[in-house]
Amino acid sequence: MQPILDSCQRFLACAVTCCAALAIGSGIGAAEPPSADGAAALLALEQSVVDAIARGEKSVVAVARVRRSTEGDSQDSSTLLRFPLSANPLFDSSPLSPDFVPNDFGAGVVIDAAGLVLTNYHVLGDAQQSDFYVWSQRHPYKATVLSADPWYDLAVLRVDAQDLVPITFGDAKQLRKGQFVIALGNPYAIARDGEVSASWGIVANLLRRAPRMSGRAGEPLGNDTLHHYGTLIQTDARLNLGYSGGALLNLRGEMVGLTTSYAASADYAAAAGFAVPVDAQFLQAVDVLKRGGRPAFGFLGVGTELLPESHQRSGRHGVRVVSVVDATPATRGGVQVGDVITHINQEPVYAVADLFRIVGAEPAGTAATVTVSRGGDDAREAQTVQLQVQLTKKYVSSARTPIGREDLAEWRGMKVDDASASPSFSVLGPHLDPQGCVYVAEVAQDSPAWKAGLRPGVYVSHAEGTSVTSPAAFLAATAAASGAVELVVLSGQDPPTRQTVSP
Repeated sequence: MQPILDSCQRFLACAVTCCAALAIGSGIGAAEPPSADGAAALLALEQSVVDAIARGEKSVVAVARVRRSTEGDSQDSSTLLRFPLSANPLFDSSPLSPDFVPNDFGAGVVIDAAGLVLTNYHVLGDAQQSDFYVWSQRHPYKATVLSADPWYDLAVLRVDAQDLVPITFGDAKQLRKGQFVIALGNPYAIARDGEVSASWGIVANLLRRAPRMSGRAGEPLGNDTLHHYGTLIQTDARLNLGYSGGALLNLRGEMVGLTTSYAASADYAAAAGFAVPVDAQFLQAVDVLKRGGRPAFGFLGVGTELLPESHQRSGRHGVRVVSVVDATPATRGGVQVGDVITHINQEPVYAVADLFRIVGAEPAGTAATVTVSRGGDDAREAQTVQLQVQLTKKYVSSARTPIGREDLAEWRGMKVDDASASPSFSVLGPHLDPQGCVYVAEVAQDSPAWKAGLRPGVYVSHAEGTSVTSPAAFLAATAAASGAVELVVLSGQDPPTRQTVSP
């Protein structure tokens, strides 16, 4: 009952404010009743909210997760969605029944009429140990996981349906503080009849960091996403448990954010909600996930530190480069130790987290412009230089496993990737070829590469005497070879070896 009262109070407060503003704007004293024009404007605002909900609600669904076994149950990311309903006598009914009350739940957004639903990855919990169900406009569906990405915290479910209504995407880049927004979701799992609930408020802030939370015994939980570096839309719309994976709409009914109930999960007392912004990078990641693939994200290859406080007070901004890793985009693009990175793709950098956020949101292989201040601590003496870099692939360390097809360069039973995508690159990078190399991610057993002695985890710097600094360069160097090919193989601090791979 309290959330309803709160919503009513906020609406009344907004109504009073709108009427007062309209009255003042019309030259009417505060004691005067609202003018006909003011009442009409308020009714128009109300109708805009009603229309936006009507446009968006058919595309927002309820999602339930049912774990197949409780053996070894632990407090993992499912605690973000947990609501203690297991004592309910209806709990053991069929998951496809509207009377079924799940313990673990969230929301989703239809992104394809042929049965594709987007949600947060954390809504899935342990995707390998659970079954999933979706309710859309009173129709229940069994769902399967098509793909999931831990870095963006996104997942796509597939259901057997052909007539779903896809959401219309807007542009979060156009959002400004104070704009009205509407959240649609599945609070406390009450949308099992397919009728999602609405909450509304304003955009409170932009580029916010996801709250830090911890699991059992102080273990870190969910702190390994792009959103912990400051991507999120903050809204004062109430996002209770179950809003994760829902839609944040503008007054045109366009989705500008994928809601996530971090605040409710952390038991925040104040109304606070967050949403993953719908922007170009978000749409690119979703497009890959829709195809069943795994998105790859940008890597630059620098170590940085915050500028001294005196520099910040003088109005300078950026992060100082303290190290540049060999054979990375930074090296090849000309970034130097001592440079101050002020912008990436014309977007200003104020802190180290900004650099992670901007680079880490770009798809791997993207051409990026790095603007640096070079040549002295005095801003008047420093030179502004724009450097062009080709971002390679970032290795994402996460407790959640990516799900989906990974498109890697394949040759004679081995698959190669960017060296920076290797889990060992941060340790072995200084011992690899400074000109660059590729990482052997997979080797099929009994394939020609396997028989030649190649195993996952090693690096290749040359093929037939040609330096290979990327998967594309590796394929180009080996494409014309019909016979045995000699590779230079690196495995860490040991000297390079030469291994010959026959057809």
